[in-house]
Amino acid sequence: MDITISSRGADPSAALVSATKRKIGKLGRFLDGIDTAEVHFAEEKNPRIVVLEGRGQRVHCKVAAADSFAALDLAVEKLEHQLVKLKSRVAVRGHRS
Repeated sequence: MDITISSRGADPSAALVSATKRKIGKLGRFLDGIDTAEVHFAEEKNPRIVVLEGRGQRVHCKVAAADSFAALDLAVEKLEHQLVKLKSRVAVRGHRS
């Protein structure tokens, strides 16, 4: 999975970049075909944004937290839930006669 990390307001630390790549990279196991991920961190009132794309599927979430690591954990939790739902919908569509 190709993971792009960007930020506005402050540069992400090496630990944050490493944790982001590790945690977002694991989301590819939920659904085949997820090719790219974009993670945007913003040090302002606006939430952090995570977008996953691949083969016609686009999943995104927005989260806000006091700490970037906490926001990353919340985003991964939301995305896991969305990917499980998407996987079940794709599986149901594939089994229609």
